[in-house]
Amino acid sequence: MAKEKQAEILAPRENPLLLGHAAAEQRFISEYERGLVHHAYLMVGNKGIGKATLAYRIARFLLSQGAQAVQEAPSMSLFGDPEPTPAATGLTLQMSEDTPLFRRVAAGSHTDLLTLSPAYDAKKHVEKSSITVDEARRVPEFLSLTPAEGAWRVVIVDAVDQLNINAANALLKILEEPPERAILLLVCHSLGGILPTIKSRCRTFTLDAPDRTAFGEVLSHIAPTIPDYEHAALYALSYGAPGHAITLHRENAPALYEAWLKAMSPDATVAMRQQFADAAVAKKSPEAWNTLLHCWNLAMQRLTLHSHGEPLPVFHKEAAMLAAIAAATPPALRTSWLERGTRLIHETETFNLDKRYTIRLLCDPAQLDRMAA
Repeated sequence: MAKEKQAEILAPRENPLLLGHAAAEQRFISEYERGLVHHAYLMVGNKGIGKATLAYRIARFLLSQGAQAVQEAPSMSLFGDPEPTPAATGLTLQMSEDTPLFRRVAAGSHTDLLTLSPAYDAKKHVEKSSITVDEARRVPEFLSLTPAEGAWRVVIVDAVDQLNINAANALLKILEEPPERAILLLVCHSLGGILPTIKSRCRTFTLDAPDRTAFGEVLSHIAPTIPDYEHAALYALSYGAPGHAITLHRENAPALYEAWLKAMSPDATVAMRQQFADAAVAKKSPEAWNTLLHCWNLAMQRLTLHSHGEPLPVFHKEAAMLAAIAAATPPALRTSWLERGTRLIHETETFNLDKRYTIRLLCDPAQLDRMAA
Protein backbone atom coordinates (compact mmCIF):
# COMPACT_ATOMS: atom_id res chain seq x y z
CA MET A 1 0.00 0.00 0.00
CA ALA A 2 1.16 3.57 -0.69
CA LYS A 3 2.15 5.80 2.15
CA GLU A 4 -0.85 7.35 3.89
CA LYS A 5 -1.71 10.85 2.75
CA GLN A 6 -3.04 13.57 5.01
CA ALA A 7 -5.82 16.01 4.17
CA GLU A 8 -7.77 18.21 6.52
CA ILE A 9 -11.45 18.82 5.99
CA LEU A 10 -13.37 21.86 7.14
CA ALA A 11 -16.18 20.89 9.48
CA PRO A 12 -19.63 21.83 8.12
CA ARG A 13 -19.99 24.54 10.77
CA GLU A 14 -16.71 26.10 9.50
CA ASN A 15 -17.34 25.76 5.76
CA PRO A 16 -18.61 28.89 3.96
CA LEU A 17 -18.85 27.16 0.57
CA LEU A 18 -21.66 24.96 -0.78
CA LEU A 19 -21.86 24.12 -4.48
CA GLY A 20 -24.32 21.97 -6.37
CA HIS A 21 -27.31 22.56 -4.09
CA ALA A 22 -28.59 25.92 -5.32
CA ALA A 23 -32.12 24.54 -5.84
CA ALA A 24 -32.42 23.48 -2.19
CA GLU A 25 -31.12 26.83 -1.00
CA GLN A 26 -33.51 28.73 -3.24
CA ARG A 27 -36.40 26.59 -2.06
CA PHE A 28 -35.74 27.50 1.56
CA ILE A 29 -35.31 31.20 0.73
CA SER A 30 -38.60 31.13 -1.17
CA GLU A 31 -40.40 29.56 1.79
CA TYR A 32 -38.90 32.13 4.13
CA GLU A 33 -39.89 35.02 1.87
CA ARG A 34 -43.48 33.77 1.75
CA GLY A 35 -43.68 33.13 5.51
CA LEU A 36 -43.93 29.39 4.99
CA VAL A 37 -40.95 28.22 7.03
CA HIS A 38 -41.67 24.84 8.57
CA HIS A 39 -40.66 23.84 12.10
CA ALA A 40 -38.47 20.93 10.91
CA TYR A 41 -36.44 20.16 7.80
CA LEU A 42 -34.98 16.79 6.88
CA MET A 43 -31.80 16.95 4.75
CA VAL A 44 -31.57 13.58 2.99
CA GLY A 45 -28.74 12.23 0.82
CA ASN A 46 -25.51 10.28 0.74
CA LYS A 47 -22.98 10.98 3.46
CA GLY A 48 -20.53 13.72 2.61
CA ILE A 49 -22.48 15.58 -0.10
CA GLY A 50 -23.09 18.76 1.91
CA LYS A 51 -26.26 18.15 3.96
CA ALA A 52 -24.78 19.41 7.22
CA THR A 53 -23.13 22.32 5.42
CA LEU A 54 -26.56 23.33 4.09
CA ALA A 55 -28.04 22.99 7.59
CA TYR A 56 -25.43 25.37 9.01
CA ARG A 57 -26.01 27.85 6.18
CA ILE A 58 -29.73 27.88 7.00
CA ALA A 59 -28.93 28.17 10.71
CA ARG A 60 -26.61 31.15 10.19
CA PHE A 61 -29.21 32.84 8.02
CA LEU A 62 -31.95 32.42 10.63
CA LEU A 63 -29.70 33.45 13.49
CA SER A 64 -28.81 36.62 11.60
CA GLN A 65 -32.44 37.74 11.61
CA GLY A 66 -32.72 40.42 14.27
CA ALA A 67 -35.29 41.38 16.86
CA GLN A 68 -37.58 43.03 14.29
CA ALA A 69 -37.98 39.65 12.57
CA VAL A 70 -39.44 38.21 15.78
CA GLN A 71 -42.49 40.39 15.31
CA GLU A 72 -42.75 39.48 11.64
CA ALA A 73 -42.09 35.73 11.93
CA PRO A 74 -45.26 33.67 11.53
CA SER A 75 -46.18 31.08 14.13
CA MET A 76 -45.74 27.51 12.91
CA SER A 77 -48.14 24.67 13.41
CA LEU A 78 -48.07 20.98 12.66
CA PHE A 79 -51.61 21.17 11.26
CA GLY A 80 -51.44 24.09 8.88
CA ASP A 81 -49.21 26.64 7.22
CA PRO A 82 -49.38 30.31 8.22
CA GLU A 83 -50.66 33.04 5.98
CA PRO A 84 -47.95 34.29 3.60
CA THR A 85 -46.19 37.52 4.53
CA PRO A 86 -44.84 40.04 2.03
CA ALA A 87 -41.77 38.71 0.25
CA ALA A 88 -38.33 39.96 1.18
CA THR A 89 -35.82 40.76 -1.52
CA GLY A 90 -32.21 39.94 -2.19
CA LEU A 91 -31.97 37.17 0.40
CA THR A 92 -29.10 34.72 0.33
CA LEU A 93 -27.76 31.98 2.59
CA GLN A 94 -24.18 33.01 1.81
CA MET A 95 -22.34 34.65 4.71
CA SER A 96 -18.74 35.80 4.90
CA GLU A 97 -16.58 33.73 7.20
CA ASP A 98 -15.19 37.02 8.57
CA THR A 99 -18.48 38.02 10.20
CA PRO A 100 -18.74 37.66 13.99
CA LEU A 101 -21.86 35.45 13.68
CA PHE A 102 -20.12 33.06 11.31
CA ARG A 103 -17.16 32.77 13.67
CA ARG A 104 -19.39 32.14 16.69
CA VAL A 105 -21.31 29.39 14.91
CA ALA A 106 -18.01 27.87 13.77
CA ALA A 107 -16.80 27.91 17.37
CA GLY A 108 -20.06 26.41 18.67
CA SER A 109 -20.66 29.41 20.94
CA HIS A 110 -23.87 30.96 19.61
CA THR A 111 -26.53 31.17 22.33
CA ASP A 112 -29.46 30.30 20.07
CA LEU A 113 -27.92 27.27 18.34
CA LEU A 114 -27.83 23.73 19.71
CA THR A 115 -26.17 20.87 17.84
CA LEU A 116 -26.47 17.15 18.50
CA SER A 117 -24.02 14.59 17.14
CA PRO A 118 -22.52 11.33 18.44
CA ALA A 119 -20.07 11.86 21.29
CA TYR A 120 -16.37 11.15 20.87
CA ASP A 121 -15.07 7.94 22.45
CA ALA A 122 -11.69 8.99 23.91
CA LYS A 123 -10.65 5.39 24.62
CA LYS A 124 -11.21 4.14 21.08
CA HIS A 125 -10.34 7.48 19.44
CA VAL A 126 -13.48 7.36 17.33
CA GLU A 127 -16.93 8.92 17.18
CA LYS A 128 -19.59 6.81 18.88
CA SER A 129 -22.20 5.20 16.65
CA SER A 130 -25.32 6.73 18.19
CA ILE A 131 -26.82 9.78 19.89
CA THR A 132 -28.19 8.97 23.33
CA VAL A 133 -31.52 9.88 24.89
CA ASP A 134 -29.75 12.14 27.41
CA GLU A 135 -28.42 14.21 24.52
CA ALA A 136 -31.85 14.31 22.83
CA ARG A 137 -33.50 15.51 26.05
CA ARG A 138 -31.49 18.72 25.80
CA VAL A 139 -33.62 19.74 22.79
CA PRO A 140 -36.99 20.44 24.50
CA GLU A 141 -35.27 22.33 27.32
CA PHE A 142 -33.33 24.44 24.82
CA LEU A 143 -36.35 25.18 22.63
CA SER A 144 -38.54 26.12 25.57
CA LEU A 145 -36.45 29.28 26.02
CA THR A 146 -37.07 32.52 24.17
CA PRO A 147 -34.46 33.39 21.53
CA ALA A 148 -31.77 35.38 23.30
CA GLU A 149 -30.33 37.30 20.36
CA GLY A 150 -32.81 37.42 17.50
CA ALA A 151 -35.79 35.74 15.92
CA TRP A 152 -35.04 32.01 16.15
CA ARG A 153 -33.68 29.18 18.20
CA VAL A 154 -32.16 26.50 15.98
CA VAL A 155 -31.30 22.84 16.57
CA ILE A 156 -29.12 20.84 14.17
CA VAL A 157 -29.04 17.03 14.53
CA ASP A 158 -26.18 15.40 12.63
CA ALA A 159 -27.37 12.80 12.00
CA VAL A 160 -30.95 11.92 12.89
CA ASP A 161 -30.48 8.30 11.74
CA GLN A 162 -27.87 7.96 14.50
CA LEU A 163 -30.41 8.59 17.27
CA ASN A 164 -31.04 5.47 19.33
CA ILE A 165 -34.70 4.50 19.68
CA ASN A 166 -35.23 6.33 22.98
CA ALA A 167 -33.53 9.44 21.65
CA ALA A 168 -35.67 9.31 18.51
CA ASN A 169 -38.85 9.13 20.59
CA ALA A 170 -37.70 12.07 22.71
CA LEU A 171 -37.13 14.15 19.57
CA LEU A 172 -40.50 13.06 18.16
CA LYS A 173 -42.33 14.69 21.06
CA ILE A 174 -40.85 18.08 20.10
CA LEU A 175 -41.75 17.54 16.45
CA GLU A 176 -45.35 16.84 17.46
CA GLU A 177 -45.64 20.04 19.52
CA PRO A 178 -43.07 22.49 18.14
CA PRO A 179 -42.53 25.77 20.03
CA GLU A 180 -42.86 29.07 18.22
CA ARG A 181 -39.77 30.61 16.60
CA ALA A 182 -37.95 27.27 16.80
CA ILE A 183 -36.64 25.18 13.93
CA LEU A 184 -34.99 21.76 13.75
CA LEU A 185 -32.61 20.93 10.92
CA LEU A 186 -32.15 17.16 10.73
CA VAL A 187 -29.34 15.64 8.68
CA CYS A 188 -30.22 12.16 7.42
CA HIS A 189 -27.92 9.74 5.59
CA SER A 190 -30.58 7.01 5.19
CA LEU A 191 -34.35 7.39 5.37
CA GLY A 192 -34.59 3.72 6.32
CA GLY A 193 -32.77 4.51 9.55
CA ILE A 194 -35.36 6.91 11.01
CA LEU A 195 -38.87 6.57 12.41
CA PRO A 196 -41.57 7.13 9.76
CA THR A 197 -43.31 9.43 12.24
CA ILE A 198 -40.25 11.70 12.30
CA LYS A 199 -40.16 11.85 8.50
CA SER A 200 -43.88 12.65 8.31
CA ARG A 201 -43.44 15.69 10.56
CA CYS A 202 -40.62 17.22 8.54
CA ARG A 203 -40.29 18.96 5.23
CA THR A 204 -37.81 16.92 3.20
CA PHE A 205 -34.92 18.27 1.13
CA THR A 206 -33.43 15.47 -0.97
CA LEU A 207 -29.89 16.41 -2.01
CA ASP A 208 -28.14 14.79 -4.94
CA ALA A 209 -24.40 14.60 -5.42
CA PRO A 210 -22.87 17.67 -7.11
CA ASP A 211 -21.64 17.32 -10.69
CA ARG A 212 -17.95 16.77 -11.34
CA THR A 213 -17.19 20.47 -11.78
CA ALA A 214 -18.84 21.49 -8.51
CA PHE A 215 -17.26 18.47 -6.78
CA GLY A 216 -13.80 19.61 -7.86
CA GLU A 217 -14.41 23.18 -6.72
CA VAL A 218 -15.61 22.06 -3.30
CA LEU A 219 -12.72 19.63 -2.86
CA SER A 220 -10.19 22.28 -3.87
CA HIS A 221 -11.64 24.61 -1.23
CA ILE A 222 -12.09 22.28 1.73
CA ALA A 223 -9.10 20.01 1.03
CA PRO A 224 -6.59 21.96 -1.08
CA THR A 225 -3.81 19.45 -0.34
CA ILE A 226 -5.50 16.85 -2.56
CA PRO A 227 -4.02 17.15 -6.07
CA ASP A 228 -6.44 18.03 -8.86
CA TYR A 229 -5.46 14.92 -10.82
CA GLU A 230 -6.98 12.73 -8.07
CA HIS A 231 -10.39 14.39 -8.23
CA ALA A 232 -11.78 12.19 -11.03
CA ALA A 233 -10.93 8.95 -9.21
CA LEU A 234 -12.29 10.26 -5.92
CA TYR A 235 -15.49 11.43 -7.61
CA ALA A 236 -16.10 7.90 -8.89
CA LEU A 237 -15.15 6.26 -5.60
CA SER A 238 -17.24 8.57 -3.41
CA TYR A 239 -20.33 8.75 -5.65
CA GLY A 240 -19.69 12.49 -5.85
CA ALA A 241 -19.62 13.18 -2.10
CA PRO A 242 -16.75 15.59 -1.30
CA GLY A 243 -16.75 14.87 2.44
CA HIS A 244 -16.50 11.13 1.87
CA ALA A 245 -13.89 11.69 -0.82
CA ILE A 246 -11.51 13.22 1.73
CA THR A 247 -11.75 10.17 3.98
CA LEU A 248 -11.15 7.94 0.97
CA HIS A 249 -8.11 10.01 0.03
CA ARG A 250 -6.69 9.71 3.54
CA GLU A 251 -7.00 5.94 3.35
CA ASN A 252 -5.50 5.78 -0.17
CA ALA A 253 -8.73 4.32 -1.56
CA PRO A 254 -7.85 4.54 -5.29
CA ALA A 255 -4.86 2.21 -4.77
CA LEU A 256 -6.88 0.04 -2.39
CA TYR A 257 -9.68 -0.38 -4.93
CA GLU A 258 -7.21 -1.40 -7.63
CA ALA A 259 -5.61 -3.86 -5.20
CA TRP A 260 -9.04 -5.42 -4.58
CA LEU A 261 -9.55 -6.02 -8.30
CA LYS A 262 -6.11 -7.60 -8.61
CA ALA A 263 -6.87 -9.92 -5.69
CA MET A 264 -10.30 -10.78 -7.16
CA SER A 265 -8.82 -11.59 -10.56
CA PRO A 266 -9.19 -15.22 -11.70
CA ASP A 267 -5.40 -15.24 -12.20
CA ALA A 268 -4.66 -14.25 -8.59
CA THR A 269 -2.82 -16.91 -6.59
CA VAL A 270 -3.46 -17.89 -2.99
CA ALA A 271 -0.22 -16.17 -2.03
CA MET A 272 -1.26 -12.94 -3.77
CA ARG A 273 -4.60 -12.91 -1.95
CA GLN A 274 -2.91 -13.64 1.35
CA GLN A 275 -0.47 -10.79 0.79
CA PHE A 276 -3.32 -8.42 -0.05
CA ALA A 277 -5.27 -9.45 3.07
CA ASP A 278 -2.22 -8.95 5.29
CA ALA A 279 -1.62 -5.46 3.91
CA ALA A 280 -5.30 -4.50 3.92
CA VAL A 281 -5.86 -5.11 7.63
CA ALA A 282 -2.51 -3.74 8.80
CA LYS A 283 -4.16 -0.42 9.65
CA LYS A 284 -6.46 -0.85 12.65
CA SER A 285 -8.57 2.31 12.50
CA PRO A 286 -12.35 2.15 11.88
CA GLU A 287 -11.87 4.52 8.91
CA ALA A 288 -9.42 2.09 7.31
CA TRP A 289 -11.79 -0.85 7.72
CA ASN A 290 -14.78 1.11 6.43
CA THR A 291 -12.79 2.28 3.40
CA LEU A 292 -11.67 -1.28 2.72
CA LEU A 293 -15.27 -2.49 2.71
CA HIS A 294 -16.43 0.49 0.66
CA CYS A 295 -13.95 -0.41 -2.07
CA TRP A 296 -15.11 -4.05 -2.05
CA ASN A 297 -18.74 -2.94 -2.31
CA LEU A 298 -17.93 -0.65 -5.23
CA ALA A 299 -16.13 -3.50 -6.99
CA MET A 300 -19.05 -5.87 -6.43
CA GLN A 301 -21.62 -3.32 -7.60
CA ARG A 302 -19.68 -2.72 -10.79
CA LEU A 303 -19.25 -6.45 -11.34
CA THR A 304 -22.94 -7.14 -10.69
CA LEU A 305 -23.93 -4.45 -13.19
CA HIS A 306 -21.18 -5.32 -15.67
CA SER A 307 -22.20 -4.67 -19.30
CA HIS A 308 -25.08 -2.45 -18.10
CA GLY A 309 -23.63 0.99 -18.77
CA GLU A 310 -20.14 2.38 -18.35
CA PRO A 311 -19.49 3.94 -14.93
CA LEU A 312 -16.88 6.64 -14.47
CA PRO A 313 -13.52 4.87 -14.22
CA VAL A 314 -11.42 4.99 -11.07
CA PHE A 315 -8.16 4.12 -12.86
CA HIS A 316 -6.98 3.50 -16.41
CA LYS A 317 -7.18 -0.32 -16.65
CA GLU A 318 -10.25 -0.77 -14.47
CA ALA A 319 -12.63 -1.73 -17.31
CA ALA A 320 -10.31 -4.49 -18.53
CA MET A 321 -9.87 -5.91 -15.04
CA LEU A 322 -13.62 -5.89 -14.37
CA ALA A 323 -14.23 -7.58 -17.73
CA ALA A 324 -11.75 -10.36 -16.89
CA ILE A 325 -13.38 -11.03 -13.51
CA ALA A 326 -16.87 -10.91 -15.04
CA ALA A 327 -15.87 -13.37 -17.78
CA ALA A 328 -14.86 -15.89 -15.11
CA THR A 329 -17.99 -15.40 -13.01
CA PRO A 330 -21.48 -15.80 -14.55
CA PRO A 331 -24.10 -13.22 -13.46
CA ALA A 332 -25.75 -15.60 -10.97
CA LEU A 333 -22.39 -16.29 -9.33
CA ARG A 334 -21.65 -12.57 -9.09
CA THR A 335 -25.00 -11.96 -7.39
CA SER A 336 -24.34 -14.81 -4.96
CA TRP A 337 -20.83 -13.43 -4.34
CA LEU A 338 -22.25 -10.06 -3.34
CA GLU A 339 -24.97 -11.55 -1.12
CA ARG A 340 -22.72 -14.01 0.71
CA GLY A 341 -19.93 -11.50 1.04
CA THR A 342 -22.28 -8.93 2.57
CA ARG A 343 -23.50 -11.54 5.05
CA LEU A 344 -19.90 -12.46 5.93
CA ILE A 345 -19.02 -8.81 6.57
CA HIS A 346 -22.00 -8.48 8.91
CA GLU A 347 -20.98 -11.62 10.82
CA THR A 348 -17.36 -10.45 11.01
CA GLU A 349 -18.37 -7.13 12.57
CA THR A 350 -21.03 -8.67 14.83
CA PHE A 351 -18.93 -11.52 16.20
CA ASN A 352 -15.47 -9.92 15.87
CA LEU A 353 -14.21 -12.58 13.48
CA ASP A 354 -10.73 -12.64 11.95
CA LYS A 355 -10.73 -9.74 9.46
CA ARG A 356 -7.71 -11.07 7.58
CA TYR A 357 -9.50 -14.35 6.88
CA THR A 358 -12.66 -12.45 5.90
CA ILE A 359 -10.72 -10.41 3.32
CA ARG A 360 -9.27 -13.59 1.80
CA LEU A 361 -12.76 -15.10 1.45
CA LEU A 362 -14.19 -11.90 -0.07
CA CYS A 363 -11.62 -12.14 -2.88
CA ASP A 364 -12.86 -15.49 -4.16
CA PRO A 365 -16.50 -16.59 -4.73
CA ALA A 366 -15.42 -20.26 -4.71
CA GLN A 367 -14.16 -19.87 -1.14
CA LEU A 368 -17.41 -18.25 -0.08
CA ASP A 369 -19.30 -21.16 -1.67
CA ARG A 370 -17.29 -23.68 0.32
CA MET A 371 -17.83 -21.73 3.52
CA ALA A 372 -21.59 -21.61 2.94
CA ALA A 373 -21.64 -25.34 2.26
